[in-house]
Amino acid sequence: MSNLNYIDLFCGIGGFHQALDKIGCKCVLACDIDKSCRANYKLNYGVEPHPDVRKIDPTEIEEEIDIICGGFPCQAFSNAGKKKMFEDDRGLLFDEIMRIAKIKKPRFMFLENVKHILKVGDKKVIEYIKEKLENHNYHVEIFQISPHEYGVPPVSYTHLTLPTKRI
Repeated sequence: MSNLNYIDLFCGIGGFHQALDKIGCKCVLACDIDKSCRANYKLNYGVEPHPDVRKIDPTEIEEEIDIICGGFPCQAFSNAGKKKMFEDDRGLLFDEIMRIAKIKKPRFMFLENVKHILKVGDKKVIEYIKEKLENHNYHVEIFQISPHEYGVPPVSYTHLTLPTKRI
């Protein structure tokens, strides 16, 4: 998988970047709406993230893209949220991934979200996502992974602060 180019959407402070960098992939574009995340990402990886996925013009991305990765916002689907799904603007951001994928045609997509996305709205959300991916000729594999299975302690996101220093 080395020498592959990727786009890191909803990049946060770079979880996907950490993993893909270790296997020799190159980030050609990152994006996150959160100013602190963008500052930290630039500090850590030397890549200036774009501030709004909705304003990315995929035709302006010169490089071939092998991978799109992203943990698109979960608030619209989370058990802890209001579960407004597609009535919440954040619930529509998956479509931005597909808008970019339609033009850049990556070989792979690694997408992450909360486990509740598998059942929210009587499974309509996950069926919508699967249908969109399959209609663009992607084979969908769903993995449920919990951080505690890998020795990572649970994090309370309501108390999470993002340092603007190299991690």
